[in-house]
Amino acid sequence: MKQTDRNQALLNWLENEKKKDEIQEKNYKDKLIREIKKLEKEQIFPKKKKLTIWQKLKKIILGI
Repeated sequence: MKQTDRNQALLNWLENEKKKDEIQEKNYKDKLIREIKKLEKEQIFPKKKKLTIWQKLKKIILGI
């Protein structure tokens, strides 16, 4: 009888740890989502600088 009680206690402990981990994971994901939402579009995808014709030619010729 004592072995089954011990096994049941271990199973309960394991289930509690799984629940704690799930809660921690959800909180971490929510935190990341909030941080990403704070960013502006330009910070994630910077606008490309528009080059003049001479700058384009220089880039093509010099391979910069």
